[in-house]
Amino acid sequence: MFLFILGILCGIYGTVVIFMAGFLELQNYIWYVFAFVFFALGKLIKLYLNKRIPLWSVVSVCTLATLGILIFVITVVVIRLSVPKDDKKSLDFLVILGAKTDFDKKESDCIYRLEKAIDYINENPGTIIVISSGMQKNGKIESLEMADYLMERGIDKDNILVEVESHNTRENLIYSKALLDKYDEEMKINTDFIIRNDMGPVEVVEARPETIGILTNDFHIFRAMQVAKKLGYTQVSPISAKSGNVLYLHMLVRETFAILKYKFLGYI
Repeated sequence: MFLFILGILCGIYGTVVIFMAGFLELQNYIWYVFAFVFFALGKLIKLYLNKRIPLWSVVSVCTLATLGILIFVITVVVIRLSVPKDDKKSLDFLVILGAKTDFDKKESDCIYRLEKAIDYINENPGTIIVISSGMQKNGKIESLEMADYLMERGIDKDNILVEVESHNTRENLIYSKALLDKYDEEMKINTDFIIRNDMGPVEVVEARPETIGILTNDFHIFRAMQVAKKLGYTQVSPISAKSGNVLYLHMLVRETFAILKYKFLGYI
């Protein structure tokens, strides 16, 4: 009975997810798969109690299900522990990882990230924003739409850099790093000057490492930071935006699969 109730709850939640997150994304139907699994487990246990299947088959399936739940719980704990309590102030750059520009939806990860960026820049006006995403929706590039959103809300366009080639978290950070390297080189060229004999003593100091913040939703912080460190980011800090309440559990499940995938591929 308990497994049947869990299956019903998964089906109901899955329907809510589909209506809120979209019909076209296959991953939004994962909750129907979970519902089927719980129904199947309940059926297997009933068959075993009626002595129609051996014990080992029930134990095997239940062990796999328990292992999956355990992996999910451990991953969620790691994700929650990676969310910073406070934001690092006065960063040189703030990299905003791209998200679907669903500005019309009630719970939009993209809006949460952009509003967090606006709050941060208002408190730290010297920080330069980097928006990273080459994904397209209706022929429009996400990062450009995100830049428009910021400028419409008072962020100076000269304070925004845009990266338009990436299509996932790892590419976000690869191309953002390349963009920052190019930006640094251009700034160095623009500020070079010739030291003359009549200038007097010149103090030589070692360049300060640039500080970079990675801004994404709280459920995404752990994977983003691990990828950044793997790619050679050094002075990097997490900046966490909130997530929607209704879809939060769904995003945690998605992120668990994404973390396992990235670990398998060697990205983290």
